[in-house]
Amino acid sequence: MSTHSRRRSRHARVPPAALALAFVIGSTASVMAAEAVVVASTAPGYALGQVVPDGAMVKLPDGAGALFLFATGRTVRVKGPYEGQLDKMPEAASRAAVGSLLSGDRFMQSELGATRAVGNPLERGLEQAFAVDPGTAGTVCARADAPPMLKRPRDPALSAVSLRDPARGAAATVTWTGAAGTAPWPKDLAVRDGGEVAVSAPDGRPLGTLKLRVVDAAADRGAALAVKLANAGCEKQAAALLSPLRDAMAPLDVYLSTDRGTSAAYKAGEAVRLVLQTNRDAHVYCYVRNARGQLIPIFPSTSSSSLVEGSVPLSMPGERMPMPLRASEPAGDMEVRCLAADRDLGSDLPGRNEAFQPLSEDTVARLDHRLGALRDTEIVMAQVFLRVR
Repeated sequence: MSTHSRRRSRHARVPPAALALAFVIGSTASVMAAEAVVVASTAPGYALGQVVPDGAMVKLPDGAGALFLFATGRTVRVKGPYEGQLDKMPEAASRAAVGSLLSGDRFMQSELGATRAVGNPLERGLEQAFAVDPGTAGTVCARADAPPMLKRPRDPALSAVSLRDPARGAAATVTWTGAAGTAPWPKDLAVRDGGEVAVSAPDGRPLGTLKLRVVDAAADRGAALAVKLANAGCEKQAAALLSPLRDAMAPLDVYLSTDRGTSAAYKAGEAVRLVLQTNRDAHVYCYVRNARGQLIPIFPSTSSSSLVEGSVPLSMPGERMPMPLRASEPAGDMEVRCLAADRDLGSDLPGRNEAFQPLSEDTVARLDHRLGALRDTEIVMAQVFLRVR
């Protein structure tokens, strides 16, 4: 495999909107300018749509990065290691165009300007932000001028759900037919701030409770609306609103470390724990090169999926990788490398079905060649070194 710790395919597709300041981001005095939301993150503990309160300390480990959006429309991208407040960035932080977000600077800030040529990513996410899954319990934000749409539940067995307002005794059934992805909110159920709606399956099985919040999407738009949704407890809806902006401004990225940092020391035979996080949904493939120089696939296992959810830390070993990982015997340096790609590479990678088995030299050579020949694929790579004594 390539000796570069991080690379992007020469044919990677970078959205044109990521090359210039081309967005209209609303703001409001009703939301504190120092509050921000996470737009993209490879740092464990920071997820798309998460609010960062005014004055809160932000801590990013070495190798991780995050892009934050303030209610005013100001963006800040931080590369770890960093610990401090977002509104107190170092004076040396550069105010640069979005294209500079791909450079090596640790701190980058920009004000998102206005042009009609590309359009506003947050406007594109507005419709999805107010379409909610009734099969998932939690806080739901509705616009003051319109009830939310109801998405078809993720559970394929739920083609219909029953909704009931315990306080007022009103009830209704929502059904999705054919290929319809959404259904309107029932007219018999009032949407009121602080109200609750109990949801159940057609057989009466309880699915949870929706806690309603009403926000003024007309008064607060763009960045300010994203902050308001996150503050109201509607992080998933804030994430839906921010997703187009993330896709325009933050190329695919991956963070990899151990529970002892990115350059850790172990005794031979000692257990090793890894943590990985991508900034969006991606297909991940990890390999270990042991002290003997052998390359061993460790993730995904032969039968499991390579798809990982963005902004969600993946622990190895863990549920997705049950096999233990130990420092090499005999002692010697080890290396772990993980690839993240914007599509499933399973059929393109030699040795994919040989998890936890050393690959032959011929297979490694074919793997390197195949990775170098990929087209129309966005790929990034991260690595950690383990010193084994």
